[in-house]
Amino acid sequence: MSRKTPPADRRPAAGATVPQPFDLPHLAHLRRAQEQMLDEGRIFAEGWFARRQRMIAAMAELSTEMLSADPDRITAAIGRWQDGAQERLGADMRDWMALCGNCAGHLAREASATETDLLDNTVELARSQARHAMPV
Repeated sequence: MSRKTPPADRRPAAGATVPQPFDLPHLAHLRRAQEQMLDEGRIFAEGWFARRQRMIAAMAELSTEMLSADPDRITAAIGRWQDGAQERLGADMRDWMALCGNCAGHLAREASATETDLLDNTVELARSQARHAMPV
């Protein structure tokens, strides 16, 4: 049996403060962007699965029509199937583009908010340090 080496001591140095998860502004913005993108993904998935369910219903209808011996009914059923398939694919593409655009927008907004927060914090820190600086 191999012996595992103990994990390295990861305690902070004496007097050091350890930031809590999502305590820093950029991490909070990252989390918010992730949550917004997750919501966008749910919306996309709901639409996609609804279209797949309509496809199954259309496929059942097509297979019923295909059992008939009437070539006109078969031709019409195939045409309806193709029209529905084209509509579903178009909706898939529209929803995909909306998903990508919305996610990019969420990331851009949160990145901008992060930069603003970091700049504001830097200005506050510089001002507080300037008040306590000793003249040279």
